[in-house]
Amino acid sequence: MNYIEPQKDKSFFTCPHCNTVSYMEYAKHHFQSDFALTKFMNILTIARCTNCGKKILWIDDEYIYPQKQAIEPNEDMPSSVKSLFEEAGNIYALSPRAACALLRLAIDKLCNELGANDRDINKNIGELVSKGLPLKIQQALDVVRVVGNKAVHPGTIAFDVDDEHTAIMLMNLINMIVEYMISQPKQINEMFNQLPDSVKKSISKRDSNE
Repeated sequence: MNYIEPQKDKSFFTCPHCNTVSYMEYAKHHFQSDFALTKFMNILTIARCTNCGKKILWIDDEYIYPQKQAIEPNEDMPSSVKSLFEEAGNIYALSPRAACALLRLAIDKLCNELGANDRDINKNIGELVSKGLPLKIQQALDVVRVVGNKAVHPGTIAFDVDDEHTAIMLMNLINMIVEYMISQPKQINEMFNQLPDSVKKSISKRDSNE
Protein backbone atom coordinates (compact mmCIF):
# COMPACT_ATOMS: atom_id res chain seq x y z
CA MET A 1 0.00 0.00 0.00
CA ASN A 2 1.37 3.43 -0.98
CA TYR A 3 1.17 5.94 1.87
CA ILE A 4 0.76 9.66 1.12
CA GLU A 5 1.13 11.84 4.19
CA PRO A 6 -1.81 14.17 4.95
CA GLN A 7 -0.87 17.69 3.91
CA LYS A 8 -3.03 20.80 4.07
CA ASP A 9 -4.52 21.85 0.71
CA LYS A 10 -3.24 18.74 -1.09
CA SER A 11 -5.95 17.36 -3.37
CA PHE A 12 -5.43 13.74 -2.29
CA PHE A 13 -3.56 11.81 0.38
CA THR A 14 -3.97 8.76 2.63
CA CYS A 15 -6.99 9.41 4.82
CA PRO A 16 -6.06 8.82 8.50
CA HIS A 17 -9.62 7.57 9.11
CA CYS A 18 -10.16 4.95 6.39
CA ASN A 19 -6.48 4.50 5.43
CA THR A 20 -7.15 4.82 1.69
CA VAL A 21 -5.67 7.30 -0.77
CA SER A 22 -8.64 9.57 -1.38
CA TYR A 23 -9.53 12.92 -2.89
CA MET A 24 -10.27 15.68 -0.38
CA GLU A 25 -12.82 18.47 -0.33
CA TYR A 26 -11.81 21.60 1.59
CA ALA A 27 -13.42 24.33 3.65
CA LYS A 28 -11.71 27.16 5.55
CA HIS A 29 -12.94 29.18 8.51
CA HIS A 30 -11.33 32.24 10.09
CA PHE A 31 -11.60 32.70 13.84
CA GLN A 32 -10.10 35.02 16.41
CA SER A 33 -8.24 33.87 19.52
CA ASP A 34 -7.06 35.95 22.45
CA PHE A 35 -3.74 35.40 24.19
CA ALA A 36 -2.38 37.72 26.89
CA LEU A 37 -4.74 40.50 25.74
CA THR A 38 -3.47 40.13 22.17
CA LYS A 39 -5.87 39.08 19.43
CA PHE A 40 -4.77 36.61 16.77
CA MET A 41 -6.58 35.63 13.59
CA ASN A 42 -6.37 31.90 12.91
CA ILE A 43 -7.48 29.75 10.00
CA LEU A 44 -9.22 26.42 10.52
CA THR A 45 -8.76 24.19 7.47
CA ILE A 46 -11.12 21.22 7.15
CA ALA A 47 -10.52 18.45 4.63
CA ARG A 48 -13.35 15.96 4.05
CA CYS A 49 -12.42 12.54 2.69
CA THR A 50 -14.60 11.70 -0.34
CA ASN A 51 -14.24 7.99 0.45
CA CYS A 52 -15.41 7.84 4.07
CA GLY A 53 -16.80 11.36 4.58
CA LYS A 54 -14.79 11.99 7.75
CA LYS A 55 -12.84 15.18 8.41
CA ILE A 56 -9.18 16.10 8.93
CA LEU A 57 -8.32 19.39 10.65
CA TRP A 58 -5.49 21.93 10.68
CA ILE A 59 -5.22 25.19 12.60
CA ASP A 60 -3.06 27.47 10.50
CA ASP A 61 -0.24 25.07 9.47
CA GLU A 62 -0.52 22.73 12.45
CA TYR A 63 -2.11 19.33 11.95
CA ILE A 64 -4.74 18.81 14.69
CA TYR A 65 -7.07 15.88 14.05
CA PRO A 66 -7.18 12.85 13.91
CA GLN A 67 -3.96 11.24 15.14
CA LYS A 68 -2.01 10.20 12.07
CA GLN A 69 -1.72 6.55 11.21
CA ALA A 70 1.41 5.09 9.71
CA ILE A 71 1.56 2.48 6.97
CA GLU A 72 0.51 -1.09 7.72
CA PRO A 73 3.21 -3.76 8.20
CA ASN A 74 3.66 -6.38 5.51
CA GLU A 75 1.37 -9.29 6.40
CA ASP A 76 4.34 -11.69 6.33
CA MET A 77 6.39 -9.64 8.79
CA PRO A 78 7.53 -11.82 11.73
CA SER A 79 5.71 -11.03 14.99
CA SER A 80 8.92 -9.99 16.79
CA VAL A 81 9.52 -7.38 14.08
CA LYS A 82 5.86 -6.40 13.65
CA SER A 83 5.40 -5.43 17.31
CA LEU A 84 8.28 -2.92 17.06
CA PHE A 85 7.10 -1.71 13.64
CA GLU A 86 3.57 -1.06 14.95
CA GLU A 87 4.87 0.67 18.08
CA ALA A 88 6.94 2.98 15.87
CA GLY A 89 3.85 3.63 13.75
CA ASN A 90 1.86 4.61 16.82
CA ILE A 91 4.37 7.23 18.00
CA TYR A 92 6.08 8.53 14.85
CA ALA A 93 3.94 11.69 14.73
CA LEU A 94 4.70 12.46 18.39
CA SER A 95 8.36 11.42 18.43
CA PRO A 96 9.99 10.63 15.07
CA ARG A 97 13.34 10.11 16.82
CA ALA A 98 11.93 7.41 19.10
CA ALA A 99 10.17 5.79 16.13
CA CYS A 100 13.43 5.64 14.16
CA ALA A 101 15.21 4.06 17.12
CA LEU A 102 12.48 1.40 17.34
CA LEU A 103 12.76 0.71 13.61
CA ARG A 104 16.50 0.14 13.97
CA LEU A 105 15.72 -2.46 16.63
CA ALA A 106 13.14 -3.95 14.26
CA ILE A 107 15.88 -4.41 11.64
CA ASP A 108 18.03 -6.16 14.25
CA LYS A 109 15.15 -8.57 14.96
CA LEU A 110 14.55 -9.06 11.24
CA CYS A 111 18.19 -10.06 10.72
CA ASN A 112 17.73 -12.64 13.51
CA GLU A 113 14.61 -13.97 11.80
CA LEU A 114 16.58 -14.31 8.57
CA GLY A 115 19.23 -16.43 10.29
CA ALA A 116 21.91 -13.93 11.40
CA ASN A 117 22.27 -14.03 15.20
CA ASP A 118 25.32 -11.96 16.12
CA ARG A 119 24.78 -9.28 18.79
CA ASP A 120 26.21 -6.70 16.37
CA ILE A 121 23.59 -5.60 13.81
CA ASN A 122 26.31 -4.56 11.36
CA LYS A 123 27.85 -8.06 11.48
CA ASN A 124 24.40 -9.57 11.01
CA ILE A 125 23.91 -7.61 7.80
CA GLY A 126 27.40 -8.66 6.67
CA GLU A 127 26.54 -12.31 7.32
CA LEU A 128 23.39 -12.01 5.25
CA VAL A 129 25.43 -10.44 2.43
CA SER A 130 27.81 -13.41 2.53
CA LYS A 131 24.76 -15.67 2.10
CA GLY A 132 23.76 -13.89 -1.09
CA LEU A 133 21.72 -10.93 0.12
CA PRO A 134 21.07 -8.65 -2.91
CA LEU A 135 22.90 -5.32 -2.92
CA LYS A 136 19.74 -3.18 -2.89
CA ILE A 137 18.31 -5.03 0.13
CA GLN A 138 21.66 -4.69 1.93
CA GLN A 139 21.56 -0.96 1.23
CA ALA A 140 18.00 -0.72 2.57
CA LEU A 141 19.03 -2.57 5.74
CA ASP A 142 21.97 -0.23 6.21
CA VAL A 143 19.84 2.89 5.73
CA VAL A 144 17.50 1.79 8.54
CA ARG A 145 20.47 0.73 10.70
CA VAL A 146 22.35 4.01 10.23
CA VAL A 147 19.39 6.39 10.56
CA GLY A 148 18.05 4.47 13.55
CA ASN A 149 21.47 4.58 15.18
CA LYS A 150 21.54 8.35 14.80
CA ALA A 151 18.22 8.48 16.65
CA VAL A 152 19.87 6.64 19.55
CA HIS A 153 23.12 8.63 19.39
CA PRO A 154 22.28 12.16 18.13
CA GLY A 155 24.95 14.17 16.37
CA THR A 156 26.92 11.22 14.99
CA ILE A 157 25.51 11.11 11.45
CA ALA A 158 24.30 13.72 8.98
CA PHE A 159 20.75 12.34 8.72
CA ASP A 160 17.90 14.40 10.17
CA VAL A 161 15.60 12.10 12.14
CA ASP A 162 13.54 14.88 13.71
CA ASP A 163 10.82 14.72 11.05
CA GLU A 164 7.99 12.33 10.29
CA HIS A 165 9.11 11.81 6.68
CA THR A 166 12.23 9.95 7.84
CA ALA A 167 10.21 7.55 10.02
CA ILE A 168 7.77 6.87 7.16
CA MET A 169 10.72 6.23 4.80
CA LEU A 170 12.19 3.68 7.20
CA MET A 171 8.85 1.89 7.59
CA ASN A 172 8.55 1.70 3.82
CA LEU A 173 12.06 0.25 3.58
CA ILE A 174 11.32 -2.43 6.18
CA ASN A 175 8.18 -3.43 4.31
CA MET A 176 10.23 -3.66 1.09
CA ILE A 177 12.84 -5.86 2.80
CA VAL A 178 10.17 -8.21 4.17
CA GLU A 179 8.49 -8.33 0.76
CA TYR A 180 11.72 -9.34 -0.98
CA MET A 181 13.18 -11.64 1.68
CA ILE A 182 10.01 -13.33 3.01
CA SER A 183 6.88 -12.66 0.94
CA GLN A 184 8.29 -13.33 -2.52
CA PRO A 185 10.06 -16.61 -1.60
CA LYS A 186 6.87 -17.71 0.19
CA GLN A 187 4.76 -17.00 -2.90
CA ILE A 188 7.20 -18.80 -5.20
CA ASN A 189 7.28 -21.81 -2.88
CA GLU A 190 3.48 -21.96 -2.79
CA MET A 191 3.29 -21.86 -6.59
CA PHE A 192 6.01 -24.50 -6.96
CA ASN A 193 4.21 -26.81 -4.53
CA GLN A 194 1.14 -26.64 -6.73
CA LEU A 195 3.02 -28.30 -9.59
CA PRO A 196 2.18 -31.98 -10.20
CA ASP A 197 4.36 -34.43 -8.25
CA SER A 198 5.64 -35.92 -11.50
CA VAL A 199 6.93 -32.53 -12.60
CA LYS A 200 8.62 -31.87 -9.24
CA LYS A 201 10.28 -35.30 -9.36
CA SER A 202 11.54 -34.59 -12.85
CA ILE A 203 13.00 -31.26 -11.70
CA SER A 204 14.64 -32.91 -8.69
CA LYS A 205 16.16 -35.58 -10.93
CA ARG A 206 17.44 -32.94 -13.33
CA ASP A 207 19.09 -30.93 -10.55
CA SER A 208 20.65 -34.01 -8.89
CA ASN A 209 22.44 -34.84 -12.13
CA GLU A 210 24.08 -31.45 -12.41
